[in-house]
Amino acid sequence: MRMFVATMMLALIGGGAASGQDVGASSRLELDTRPTKVTAYRGRAWVERSVSRTMEPGLYKLVFSNLPPRWQPDSIQARVSDSATVLGIDTMSRRVTMPPSNMKELVEVVEAARRSVQAAKDGLAVTDASIAYVQTMMSKAAVGEQQHAGTTSLDVDSIERQMDYFSEKMRTLLDSRLGGSEKLVSATRALEVAESDLKQAGGASRTERSAVVEISVHAAGEIDATLGYLVTKANWEPRYDIRGDLDGRSLSLEYGAEIMQQSGEDWTDVTLVLSTAQPSQSANPPTIYPVYVDVYVPREAQVDSMIGGGGGRGSRSKAAPPRSAGMDLESYGRGAEVRSGGTSVTFTLPRRMTVETDSDSGRRTRIAEFEADVDFTFVAVPAMTEQVYLRGRFANASEYQLLPGRAGIFMGGDYVGPTQLGGTAPGAKMELFFGADPSLEATRTMLTKSTGTTGVFGGWTTTSYRYVVKIDNASSRPVKMELWDRRPVSRSEEIEVSVLDPSMPLSTDAAYVSEGLSQGLLRWDLTVPANRTGDDAFTVTYDLEIERKDGVEMTPIPE
Repeated sequence: MRMFVATMMLALIGGGAASGQDVGASSRLELDTRPTKVTAYRGRAWVERSVSRTMEPGLYKLVFSNLPPRWQPDSIQARVSDSATVLGIDTMSRRVTMPPSNMKELVEVVEAARRSVQAAKDGLAVTDASIAYVQTMMSKAAVGEQQHAGTTSLDVDSIERQMDYFSEKMRTLLDSRLGGSEKLVSATRALEVAESDLKQAGGASRTERSAVVEISVHAAGEIDATLGYLVTKANWEPRYDIRGDLDGRSLSLEYGAEIMQQSGEDWTDVTLVLSTAQPSQSANPPTIYPVYVDVYVPREAQVDSMIGGGGGRGSRSKAAPPRSAGMDLESYGRGAEVRSGGTSVTFTLPRRMTVETDSDSGRRTRIAEFEADVDFTFVAVPAMTEQVYLRGRFANASEYQLLPGRAGIFMGGDYVGPTQLGGTAPGAKMELFFGADPSLEATRTMLTKSTGTTGVFGGWTTTSYRYVVKIDNASSRPVKMELWDRRPVSRSEEIEVSVLDPSMPLSTDAAYVSEGLSQGLLRWDLTVPANRTGDDAFTVTYDLEIERKDGVEMTPIPE
């Protein structure tokens, strides 16, 4: 890739001539760089490498080597100080074969095998020479004895002794030659194996990625150069720890982040910025298409659609980041600097971070912490569960945009469980559940059920139910509670449903009256006294009456 920055070439040529340097020749500078600043996005990260060099006027090629495997070359940018100009950027990748780590050992094995082969050959040569010598001596002895053949000077004993000597000598030499041949065969096979291992080992290959930034320096001095590029396989997610104080009617929310990356290079002691922007998405808006409607049959309303619910996945425990050298504890522990950029928000951490690539787990760090006053209310839904849950409503009292993420809920010093926190702007209202209180219990029981006819002349069948809700409060404090129940909602003019004689008036909350009441949801706003259990439990009763025309079959209802 080649990108040229528009500039006035005559001015550049003039600058080069003033220094006495040939304009056509550029000095090549190999730079030893590493990431110095990282802006982490959701799924991507922008990495910057910054260096400073003292330079004379002229043309230079700055070489940034060892770029990571998961960089995006088309995203690369470079900038330099005011006294220099970027002329262009080249990016390149090349395969480099490196010798295997055990190359020295493999070569030594081959050399040792070759020496063994040569030693075996030398031993065979000595044995063959000895055999040839013995054979020569045998021939000479035979010629000498032939001269005495047929005469009285022929010494038969001497001939027998010579034959025994030469026979034994030849037998020994031939046995030695057989052993030497076997050694040569074995040594040759070992050499073939060693040479094969060396050949097959070859060398490990890797890809070297680099960027060459060509610049023109106009004035001598310190030149700052920064190379920036986008990498994939990097991500950060918000993590929250929320600690409620029921007696103090407050909570503290710690806003944290978990950073994970597998870009192929370590981020060591970098300035870390967390951003909500999404550079991986297209800059163009999506295409809008027409939609069509048809007759809709509404479903039965669900109780928990009105009261909310707290559920989600688990959260990781908090890990304190290491303290950087030369940084005081006060500045190290302060919150991140937040900045809104229109469509995104960035958090600049006040401390340097190290995030290793390809690690098994993410790095947890703190962004900020704030406290808020909370409106605590217990919520009981005895038609669904006997447990009573504590709900807290509060405002985001910080200047931080809270992103959707996992949260760990604590009440006092006890861990309650995980939940999922929704996105919340500064000042916006929030709602969280802090789990079930073991000292509270709510049960719903149908006491009576009767069926008869109504109307002056009959014609209607009426079924009457009487329900009692029993609330046990074993704690030593009175509790504010929302009690929820439901009545059937009729979808036919031939069926009428009424709630009669509630022992406590239904809620007058405007939102509930406008939405929940019409959906058949029943809500009471109560204060349940302390230490009311068993026969002395707090109770709410009401009657339910369902009238239907004679002959009308009604769908069953849960009792």
